Amino acid sequence: MTSSEPMLACLANGGATGARIHAHDWRDHPLGAPSTWPAALRTTLGIVLSSSFPTFLAWGPDMVLFYNDAYVPLLGNKAQDALGRPFPEVWAEVWTALGPYAKRVLAGESFVFEEFGTIVERHGYREQAWFTFSYSPVRDEDGVVQGLLCSVIEVSEKVRALARHKEAEERLALSLEASGNIGTWSYDLETAATHVDERFARLFQVEAALAREGTALVRFTDMIHPEDRPRVLAAIDRAILAETLYDIEYRIPQRSGAEVWVNARGKVFADAATGSRRFAGIAVDITDRKRAEGARIESERQVQAALRRADESARRLDVLLDAAPVGIVYADPAGRLLVSNAFNRRIWGAHPQSDAVDEYAEWKGWWPPGTAREGQRLLAGDWPIARTLAGEDSAGGVFEIEPFGAPGTRRTILVQAAAIRDADGALVGAVAANMDLTAQVEAERAMKDSEAKFRMIANLIPQIVWSADATGLIDYMNTRWSAFTGVPGERVLGNGWNGVVHPDDLPGLLQRWRHSVASGVPYEAEHRLIHHSGEYRWMLNRGLPSHDAGGRITRWMGTLTDIHDKKTGEDELRAQARRKDEFLAMLAHELRNPLAPISNAAQLLAMAALDPQRVRQSSEVIIRQVRHMTSLVDDLLDVSRVTRGLVQLERGRVDIKSVLSSAVEQARPLVEARRHTLDLHIGPAPCWVDGDRIRLVQVLANLLNNAAKYTAQGGHIALSVETGAEGVTIAVRDNGIGIDRTMLPHVFDLFTQAERTPDRSQGGLGLGLALVRSLVQLHGGRVAARSDGLGMGSTFTVTLPVAGPAPEAVADAVAAAGPVPASTGRRRILVVDDNVDAALSLAEILRSLGHEVGCAHGSQAALGQAAAAWPDVFILDIGLPDIDGYALARRLRAQAGARTACLIALTGYGQAHDRVLARSAGFDHHFVKPVELEALLEIIGRARTQSA
Repeated sequence: MTSSEPMLACLANGGATGARIHAHDWRDHPLGAPSTWPAALRTTLGIVLSSSFPTFLAWGPDMVLFYNDAYVPLLGNKAQDALGRPFPEVWAEVWTALGPYAKRVLAGESFVFEEFGTIVERHGYREQAWFTFSYSPVRDEDGVVQGLLCSVIEVSEKVRALARHKEAEERLALSLEASGNIGTWSYDLETAATHVDERFARLFQVEAALAREGTALVRFTDMIHPEDRPRVLAAIDRAILAETLYDIEYRIPQRSGAEVWVNARGKVFADAATGSRRFAGIAVDITDRKRAEGARIESERQVQAALRRADESARRLDVLLDAAPVGIVYADPAGRLLVSNAFNRRIWGAHPQSDAVDEYAEWKGWWPPGTAREGQRLLAGDWPIARTLAGEDSAGGVFEIEPFGAPGTRRTILVQAAAIRDADGALVGAVAANMDLTAQVEAERAMKDSEAKFRMIANLIPQIVWSADATGLIDYMNTRWSAFTGVPGERVLGNGWNGVVHPDDLPGLLQRWRHSVASGVPYEAEHRLIHHSGEYRWMLNRGLPSHDAGGRITRWMGTLTDIHDKKTGEDELRAQARRKDEFLAMLAHELRNPLAPISNAAQLLAMAALDPQRVRQSSEVIIRQVRHMTSLVDDLLDVSRVTRGLVQLERGRVDIKSVLSSAVEQARPLVEARRHTLDLHIGPAPCWVDGDRIRLVQVLANLLNNAAKYTAQGGHIALSVETGAEGVTIAVRDNGIGIDRTMLPHVFDLFTQAERTPDRSQGGLGLGLALVRSLVQLHGGRVAARSDGLGMGSTFTVTLPVAGPAPEAVADAVAAAGPVPASTGRRRILVVDDNVDAALSLAEILRSLGHEVGCAHGSQAALGQAAAAWPDVFILDIGLPDIDGYALARRLRAQAGARTACLIALTGYGQAHDRVLARSAGFDHHFVKPVELEALLEIIGRARTQSA
């Protein structure tokens, strides 16, 4: 592509990469210039470039690579020349692992990979990286797979953070093992199973194997001393419900009769990988300490002052030791920091030894997301240790901090502080423990971001997206589900979706789903699903299993696609094709009917040229049948113009009673011919509507003729008019053949006609009702049909809006002036038509009426004859071979000079815009072939002669 070519629409919002694609020289590339690219490539490329999610497209058999701005950081150094190159060349180092999947995608499959690990070279060296991505096929307009679409996110930092978290847990386990008197315990809040290590099991006199496998919590709480048990159970409940720090001491009676003292500490934790919650902590055998405390208490009675100072030191030392291995700070009642361990400096850096609570303001901390003061800076008094010094027994929280000496660095820490009081309850200081949660929080945040992006993409897809666990239980539905069914997604989790599937489809659907879950084969089924409108719609349900590294199914991902219109549309197309074929057969029949008598009459004319009576009879036959054929063609053209919106109504205030009178007058010959009784029920008051009088007469005449045709001879037809709040309602009722219930919804459709019966001798194309509906709708009204079935007659009602009240007096200047008298006498006429028979036959008729008539079969010949002897009347065809009738009319007007001429267009083009073109070209009148001779003669009679 050169810079002079306009940018494709799919590149307009493509950012830097879109601009780069536009600027790239594609002339020697196998894909060629972008203007020649397939529509599917341009459409998919537009989606890729406009996505804010890292996405690439591999197109064609060579898998030519395109990508968006968000994907550039993942390419690293490869981004310099990756655009337009084959995907296997760009990522050659991973093609061995990904190539087989890519080929399967080009065969029509889709894949989703989570935490896919591989070695990549994108920064000049080999590195381990992990990615979560999906492969989807891209199809062209014919459904053929032409490329591969991939959305990808790098999760390397998340995987490494989880690994570091696991390593930290292992180091903690080794530290506990080395301590000798510290045991660990864990209570799963979901399964209610309690697990303890061997040291803790010995304290509770429980077998080590049972402790490792897990047992009920009550097995341990029942071993606690009866006096301590209620206090311990209450502390456990409080710590779980409020997720506060659990810290308690209690006794465990031993079989030997001795008592072991235990200090248990813990809290509720959420697993970073699975999200499961557990109540866990450590238990320390403090029997020796308790015994020492007893001895100290006994000694305290003797030396009160000395033991008080020793007790305070012991308490401070106990709290600091119990809080390890975390950062520890100790402050006196004024807030002066007296102690901070090395781990605290690892978290905070080289922090100052503040001398008072007010100086805590230089410690930079912010309230974390999800709190009422999110993003605000912590004040000096907000720190947990300041709150305990202000009177709270304990305080804590999670905060974001900036370590000293590391500007711009953010860490997330858990701070828990407790007040230290002497034996009399007086405040002697406070201690705070700080735990660095940065890696855990980042891993959780990355996991949440990844899930949020997945949900956003799933909600953007115009399909219902679902997922299920390995056992087949649904655990996710995107928002399209509730928008389609009206059923909240949470109500169908597990097996709740069974209730929204059509009962007839459910057994087979369940059988197929169980087979896929058991065998791991991809799942595909068509079934009906409830729609929020209450109807069942056909859906295509597809699902694919996701496997772990060991090949085991971990979950299922699937989609539901609405194919209802496709399935029902195929049936409707077949029905429409059948109705069209029936209509064409009927049209051929109706057009052949008048051709037979015309042909016979023409032959009679040839054989009986000297018999005036037979000539007159044959002429009358031809005239009648031509009028009938003209009516058929007019019906076809009328329906075409109305249904395409080409008809413009000539609106005015119309008395509906006069419309009914004209319609009855038009239909009366057929009604009387079939000996029907016609009852009229019309009130005396005038009823005005805003409409086109001629078109309204056409509507009612069609309904009356329809009733007469479909009613056996001697039937009864009723015509009534009522005016109400909804408007003017006109009803045409008959006791004819009626309408079948299956036909009733389609009576106003094109190509729809009831079965022909022998007594419908009048024929017709069955277009009348389609024309009625279109014309009524143009007037802002509505039409309806009702029948109790075959043989039960039918009723057609037309409802039109009522116009405002009629004026008290209307001056009818045209009526007062009376008709314009027609001129008489001989006229010089020139007929111009390239159809020789049509021109000569019309000329012969006009000559027989006393006019001087000339013929021309081309525009140039007509101009020559007009110059030689200027006619009074020109009758011009429009579709002439050299120049058309419009141009000829303009030349004749220019050639006329001061001479007068009446220009009449006689053509097969009779639509509204054809009449407008005729007037603009200079024609005085416009007639459609075959012409009504009386109307033509009236116009000719009014034309001025050159001598006038």
